[in-house]
Amino acid sequence: KTLIVAVRTVVWSVSNVKGQSVVRGMQEHECLITAKLLKHGLKCFSIYSSDDAGAAKEEKEILDLFAGVFTVLDERTFKDVFTLNLTILFQHLLTKESCIAIPQHFLSNQSVTRAFTDILLTFLVARIKDLSNSDKHEGQVVLSLFKIIFIGISTYPDNENVLRGHVRGIVIACLKHAMQEKRPTSYYLLLKTFFRSVANGKFELLQKEFIQLLKNLLDSLCKLLSAAQEEDTKELLVELCLSVPARLNFLLPHIPLLMKPLVQALNGSPEMVHLGLKKLESWVESLQPAYLDPLLQSVKDDLMPALYKQL
Repeated sequence: KTLIVAVRTVVWSVSNVKGQSVVRGMQEHECLITAKLLKHGLKCFSIYSSDDAGAAKEEKEILDLFAGVFTVLDERTFKDVFTLNLTILFQHLLTKESCIAIPQHFLSNQSVTRAFTDILLTFLVARIKDLSNSDKHEGQVVLSLFKIIFIGISTYPDNENVLRGHVRGIVIACLKHAMQEKRPTSYYLLLKTFFRSVANGKFELLQKEFIQLLKNLLDSLCKLLSAAQEEDTKELLVELCLSVPARLNFLLPHIPLLMKPLVQALNGSPEMVHLGLKKLESWVESLQPAYLDPLLQSVKDDLMPALYKQL
């Protein structure tokens, strides 16, 4: 602990010495030394055993201190170090689960959260295909990292603009791989977490990105729903269809596509029934009868029994 605090002081001092230059930051050879500090410092955490519950608290504290060493870097140096060395950190996450504390620390630190969000998103979007290994640790780690990014957006709204540039890449990659994989559940779980994060916050920029994707997104989800065989997969897809983060006025042209998912929701689990009733109530309150009634008539034979079951 004392050693890491001392190293943090040294890194801060080197990073803030201007010398002959008026620009704050490290020179190239200093960046390389800092990168080596990351690489070899991570190896030191192998001294902690995952079986020793008593050491877990100490390990978490030391991991946070170690991550804090890099938060004192200027933004340019931080980006240089982690853009080139994020794979090293990712490999340690695969072998030592507790190291997740390091990206969590960066994403919750105001001075580096924006830069690290951008670096990590670029890295993860390129590895979305690894979600097909959901039964393997690699896929689970990728999904966990996406989740903590989405949680971080709520805490630091400025990161919305960073995520905005990756919305299309995330959605299209998930749909593409979901159509190709035999077990695409992890792609649906990623979209579910993403949709909820955007819908729960007032993220106007992110919702605007979804507007451009609505038609292809809903077409693809409905096709996947029609082809799905397992009940849990169907339920996930129904939820995705009915929870796409877009305002009703933008969803209006696509509501005919959502009538069958609505009926399936009303015939599903209590959670799905609640979602279906909430969505139907929203439509009834907001849409003109002249528009909505014909749509309801088209699924009347299935809709009415589903509603009677809820009485």
